[in-house]
Amino acid sequence: MTILYIISIVLVSVLVYLAIDYRGPKAIDLREDVAFGLTCKRAKELIVQEVDKEGNIWASRGLILYCKRKEAVKFIRMAHIPAGLSYFWLNNFTLFRIFTNKPECLEATITGQGAICALSAGYLWRRAAGGNTFKRSMKLPHYGLGVGRGILTYGIKAVGDREIYWGEYFRNAARGPVKIYRSRDQGRSWEVVREFEAGFTRHIHSIQQDPYTDKLWICMGDLDHESRIGWSDDGFKTISYIGSGSQMWRSSHVVFTEGAVYWGTDSGFDDSAGIYRWDKSNMELERIHKSPGAILYGTRLKNGSLVFSTDREGFPIEQDHLTRLFVLGREGQVSEITAGTWKHWKKGYRYSFAMLRFLRNQGSSSLALTVINQKEFPAGTLLLFDEEALQAKS
Repeated sequence: MTILYIISIVLVSVLVYLAIDYRGPKAIDLREDVAFGLTCKRAKELIVQEVDKEGNIWASRGLILYCKRKEAVKFIRMAHIPAGLSYFWLNNFTLFRIFTNKPECLEATITGQGAICALSAGYLWRRAAGGNTFKRSMKLPHYGLGVGRGILTYGIKAVGDREIYWGEYFRNAARGPVKIYRSRDQGRSWEVVREFEAGFTRHIHSIQQDPYTDKLWICMGDLDHESRIGWSDDGFKTISYIGSGSQMWRSSHVVFTEGAVYWGTDSGFDDSAGIYRWDKSNMELERIHKSPGAILYGTRLKNGSLVFSTDREGFPIEQDHLTRLFVLGREGQVSEITAGTWKHWKKGYRYSFAMLRFLRNQGSSSLALTVINQKEFPAGTLLLFDEEALQAKS
């Protein structure tokens, strides 16, 4: 009886823990800390998503969305994204996310009217502003193990109050057609607005909006002839490409200022890896800084600082396992901040890139990032840096 009693207590305790973990904490505090030699605020296991039009920061923990109001010091639980009847439902549990080393479980964007559109388990789910339940609005054609993520971090974009765009991101080894989708009703229904013919590109890395012109920009990759950066002012019916044909144009993001467009290359080759600046007026391109690896994320902060982050993924150009931040100051100087060390780098079920993931939208008053797969930080640690601290470090 004693053994059965102990087993019963253990089982009940496990079930209670899983139930609490499934629901997630009501609030996640930001605490004062130091990271990368900088003062910051830190929160446990939150994957940064985006800043909404009110300046609130959204982040996810497994399949739960949290929001930090503009002046708040904690993230509040806002929504639980469904996963349907699939093994992706296990992403609700911290132990599963740690075991698989895959904390990025969803991508979510918030429309100007407050509707939530989220990618989870291969479906797009929508919740109306002020609503309580999510409804499935679309099944992604390409998603899952051996297929791909479906949408890359910067590959989904809410535009204004009602429109949402997203571009297909999947392995596409056969180099088949690739599509851009649009919703005009806050994610309730979807239409194909552009289909690129087979062989034109492998997949879409980003869809972003220039706040100074309202033009929509697109980045594609991966091979030289598949890599392009361009813009559209008619919802991608037509696209004006500013360049293509080499790894200089392979990027997963663009960063906007009034006079120029910047990006870091998703490239591992010494002759192309780095930060680029394309002048809007004379359309001239220059590499302003070389990088010891691919740069997956970039952003512009409220007071004009530009920040980019390198990843570690095994490119030949990588001479170490360290991730880095590059801060472009207001006077144009570039400074380097060493971040963390690649953790699970050996091929296997826990292998993944080491990344410093940024918020999707630009213009935030601080740099919010999530540390992914690095030795110095628990999985999915969120860090919040003041812009002035970054400038002082530089």
